[in-house]
Amino acid sequence: MRNRMLIRAAALLSTLALCGCWADKVHRPTSAAGAICAEQCDQQRYSCNSSAENLVSGSRGSCQSQREHVEERCSPWVKDSDKQRCQLVNNPGGPSCVDPSPDYGSCTTTWRSCIVSCGGWFE
Repeated sequence: MRNRMLIRAAALLSTLALCGCWADKVHRPTSAAGAICAEQCDQQRYSCNSSAENLVSGSRGSCQSQREHVEERCSPWVKDSDKQRCQLVNNPGGPSCVDPSPDYGSCTTTWRSCIVSCGGWFE
């Protein structure tokens, strides 16, 4: 029974590690100056994340708009072969359009460096 629990725990930890769900523990600076510094890092990260979101927010929905445009242009065609040809001409990228999502990676990297420069660390 105990071995089974240990195996399950090991499997869970392995799954978490493989999926990237395992986050580093943040040790924030303990001094007053370090805490103020880390708060500024947090504000910069928030601002960076907001900028990343704003960068892609204008592009969201562009795939849906493109699909609606193609449907509108190609709906008069009755035969499937004519409709497919119309879709290829009006949407050369194909139907696999994916709306963009923000990239927070550089924000996180900068924040981590900032926290360390303030006296914090990660484990």
